[in-house]
Amino acid sequence: MEKESKIYGFIKAIEKQYFDSFINNGQICMNTAKWFRDYEKNDENIGDSAEGAIVSFGNGFTISVADPIVDYASEEERKEKIRKSNWSIPFLAEKLRMFDGRDANILSLYAITLPESDDNENKHLIPKKFIDEFSNHRFAFIFNPEIFISRITNALISLDKYMERCIVTYYPLDNVMRKDLSFFHKQDRYSYQNEYRLVLYDENPKQRIINIGSLDDICIEIDLNKHNYFDKFGYVI
Repeated sequence: MEKESKIYGFIKAIEKQYFDSFINNGQICMNTAKWFRDYEKNDENIGDSAEGAIVSFGNGFTISVADPIVDYASEEERKEKIRKSNWSIPFLAEKLRMFDGRDANILSLYAITLPESDDNENKHLIPKKFIDEFSNHRFAFIFNPEIFISRITNALISLDKYMERCIVTYYPLDNVMRKDLSFFHKQDRYSYQNEYRLVLYDENPKQRIINIGSLDDICIEIDLNKHNYFDKFGYVI
């Protein structure tokens, strides 16, 4: 049986103009799921039009359409109007997504995961695609993930805010309908990001910037073009 992986650190890709504020002040930006959905037209690696979907269906299904039902007196009348509607000829469709109207703030981190094993090969290779896609960013290596998350948690507690955190599960966009998805599910085309995310729930989510204090005791800058492997004690060349 494959042993469970453990998270030994995080990598955060940060736009260059914000990097110093991240290290020196612990300034963290949490955009909303809606923002990520809208941003795909600008950058499909950062944005994701399926962000926060509760149902996903890639292909292999058909759709029929009819005029909308604008009013009905009872559920029975609604069903009868649906039955008598002038439905179009079914046509093949793809990329069906359903949302429930919820939104949330999201912080995304690349997780350095290593399987719990008895050998000495504790190495994690950062995918080249991750490095290439964020080539216009600077990278912060957070080598104490527990303290990092604790500082964020404490900052949010002071604001009386609630947060969940978990590693992301990836799913294929195929002919299988996937239901009961959450903010911790993403399409498998993003799996190279090996994402661990923090999700902040709020009644009216909007971009939130928090400051958790200097991170220079638990974080360093790293050039991923030179350092590609990590072990559980830090990074190795």
